[in-house]
Amino acid sequence: MISNGHKSSLIAVLGCSLLLSTSASAEPFTSQQQKALVNIIKQQEKALNGTIGMAVLDTDSGSVWNYNGEMRFPMMSTFKSLACAKLLADSDKDKSVLTYPVVIKKSELVTYSPVTEKWVGKRFTPKQACDATMTFSDNTAANIVLHAVGGPEQLTEFLRSRVGDSTTRLDRTEPTLNEAKLNDPRDTTTPIAIAETLNKLMLSEHILTKPSQQQLITWMEGNQVAAPLLRSVLPKGWKIADRSGAGGFGSRGITAVVWPTEHEPMVVSIYIQQSSASMDERNKAIATIGKQVFTYF
Repeated sequence: MISNGHKSSLIAVLGCSLLLSTSASAEPFTSQQQKALVNIIKQQEKALNGTIGMAVLDTDSGSVWNYNGEMRFPMMSTFKSLACAKLLADSDKDKSVLTYPVVIKKSELVTYSPVTEKWVGKRFTPKQACDATMTFSDNTAANIVLHAVGGPEQLTEFLRSRVGDSTTRLDRTEPTLNEAKLNDPRDTTTPIAIAETLNKLMLSEHILTKPSQQQLITWMEGNQVAAPLLRSVLPKGWKIADRSGAGGFGSRGITAVVWPTEHEPMVVSIYIQQSSASMDERNKAIATIGKQVFTYF
């Protein structure tokens, strides 16, 4: 175990460097648990022919465990939680931002818009857009939210100035933000950065008011498109609020807050990139890793 006064250190586990949180008062996993988890992740990387990154933030101890936790990964649709958090933060100052309607034009529809395609020519509010994009991952709805918060640049500025996240960035809108080219820093985060940001937005700091925090959690709890991932291995009685994503070059990801029955919440982020595996195989890999993590709580 690393003592409280020790600075961040890199430890080699099965040939992989794992960065431990500088603020951790205790590691969330024992060394034996870490080795077992790293072994499982490496097995999944080999099976997927891709790269996996993850972080687990234990809110009880404040500690973070990660694998490739400082590597950049495409956010894909996991950015939608951040966009809706920015909308809620704006609404804490001016409630009208949630209800100011726009008329959906057919020319503005983008790929995968199961909700908004039924609203062409009708009025649609940013709050409805968050509900659609968080529940069904509707991409046109996501663009409506981005427009309401001032675009990708303003979302990134919110993360910098209000959240203190100097890593996560959004540069484009749907669907081009899902391009996911190797070594392209646009529209990316790191597993550690987004886990810490979600903790601040949803659980710990007062960036959002309590009602806005609860609204964000409610939207994520209602996610209807992540069933094959962490939800498929969630122990009985546990709760989860999550947001998944998929993109080019075999990218897949999920971010989640998980409430065990007998432990404080944890924040989990798992990303896959540059994989040649099928969507089903990527889903199963995330579920396999998540199942192992859940056994530790």
